[in-house]
Amino acid sequence: MTSSAQPLRGAASSWSSPLPIPSGGDWAGSLASYADVDYVVLRAQTNRTLSVSVTAQDEAGQASQLKAQPVIGMWQASDPDGSVPGAFTPASFNQVAFGLTRLDASILTPGNFLIGIADMRGDGRPDYRYHAHVLYADSVWPARVGVSGGTVTLLGTGFSKGLGVALGNSPATPVAATGTFLTVVVPSHSDGEQSIRVTDPLGGGSTTMTSALTYGAAATDNIVLLNGANPPTPVGVQAANPVSVRVLASDGVTAVGGATVGWSGTNGVQLSACSGASACPVITDQNGNAATRLTAAAAGTAIVTATLAPGVYSPAKSVSGTLSATQSSSDIGVSTPYLYVSQGATVGIPVNARVLSNGIGQSSVTLNFMIASGAGSLSAGSAVTNASGYATVTLSVANLNVLVQVNACVAPGNIPCAVFYANPVPLAQQVLQQVSGAGQVSTGQSFQPVVVRVVDSASSPHPVMAAPVSFLTTVLRPGATVPGVGSGDTNPGNPAMPVILKVTQNNASSDTNGLASVVPLSGGFSAPVEVDVQATAGTSAVLDDPLFIFAAAATGNSGAVAKPPVMLRPIRGPLFRGEIGGGQR
Repeated sequence: MTSSAQPLRGAASSWSSPLPIPSGGDWAGSLASYADVDYVVLRAQTNRTLSVSVTAQDEAGQASQLKAQPVIGMWQASDPDGSVPGAFTPASFNQVAFGLTRLDASILTPGNFLIGIADMRGDGRPDYRYHAHVLYADSVWPARVGVSGGTVTLLGTGFSKGLGVALGNSPATPVAATGTFLTVVVPSHSDGEQSIRVTDPLGGGSTTMTSALTYGAAATDNIVLLNGANPPTPVGVQAANPVSVRVLASDGVTAVGGATVGWSGTNGVQLSACSGASACPVITDQNGNAATRLTAAAAGTAIVTATLAPGVYSPAKSVSGTLSATQSSSDIGVSTPYLYVSQGATVGIPVNARVLSNGIGQSSVTLNFMIASGAGSLSAGSAVTNASGYATVTLSVANLNVLVQVNACVAPGNIPCAVFYANPVPLAQQVLQQVSGAGQVSTGQSFQPVVVRVVDSASSPHPVMAAPVSFLTTVLRPGATVPGVGSGDTNPGNPAMPVILKVTQNNASSDTNGLASVVPLSGGFSAPVEVDVQATAGTSAVLDDPLFIFAAAATGNSGAVAKPPVMLRPIRGPLFRGEIGGGQR
């Protein structure tokens, strides 16, 4: 608990006209006359706890047990004047710290609450001074993070540097604090709701928000199948289409990134997302997507299932795709037979074919490659398979505008054959998806890459290769308030404009998976700064990712700056004593 009260001297409070708690949750007052009671009002919501700490002081502002003997009560604002408090301290000085009385209360119904401070004896004198502090966490933004953790901002009152934060038994790391905001880096955790507890190591107060933060998937989320179909595919050949899913919130629109999806396949099918294994958990990207490519290990039908947050919710939610695998003495297949390429691109595209016999790759087999339609050139007209049965040539296209078809056939009779297609995607049909790196907050560590994916506008979108992506990185000094940290602006009604410190542009081209990335740099400027990364592609696709750098939070409460106290001038009201009935709730 720190001394950070604000200068609101001379204010009077009463049961019918309580004062609002100062935004920092800190104030000073005196019980100057017999039966004086100070009242403040706080709005709180259910499933929250809070602490009200009052330290008795002498006329010099030092902690004392020889002057006032403070007791604390708490009522709903709708309670009648003079009623028994729903929560109260039966006696003063109930804590080890010298001169300290603390009330810990749980909020069972939302609304406005009165907090009253009086002398236990009903006494009062001008030198019966006190310092009060309320620690209360009301909400968290965002209310959901991925299972890998992230950065959130707690909103409430009474925050300061040096507070401890935990999710269950897992500590979190505060990175910035004001009286009403506390920005915290939370650790990784499995899917589901978690409670957040904030503690004051000096005064012993605490506040808990029960089930306030959701990790990954919520119970009301759903998983939808974007694509689960494939043509019959030879054993040992990668299927033409990945099985792809998306996790959506209950509104059916909002994508849920950072949720756990459990992949599992039957009949020994090999899943690329599982490094060739048949089962594994993965995490949805920031667009809510998860996908895996399939390679059949045996003839017959394989079922590939994606389960949302496996083992967390009952009944489990899942979707499935199928793959029908064939097998013969002479098979051929092409990895990624359908590739989508940005229209107008000049690029080299690998064409990778595999020859098999009864599911086993065949080495030293000559394959003939030929362009059946469209314009382009091949690095070679033929290639010999390696020990695993693969042969690769490069298709070079210039200013791609029409579909290009390449046939790969087993020599000398050119039977069997497999077909590869390079499909041009117009710039106007290119869309950007967020993959990772958005929302980062640093206290000096390097940022992770910001990764985006370029896709087409199909209902089940395809990644687009060789798409131009521009990253504009702007380093600026915020002029208005950044979440979780003050700007130092002395005129919040007319906030200062942000100061642009540096602007950098990087150009990239998406890879075969449609991915492009940039590593954001702060330019060496001191905290606090915002690093805004704007990605553009196609004719109108835009993503904007504001990242923040804060100064590392100090340990202990030495960083708090003492301010002139709020002086409450009490008036007479209904006195409460510790022995009055009721109980802490």
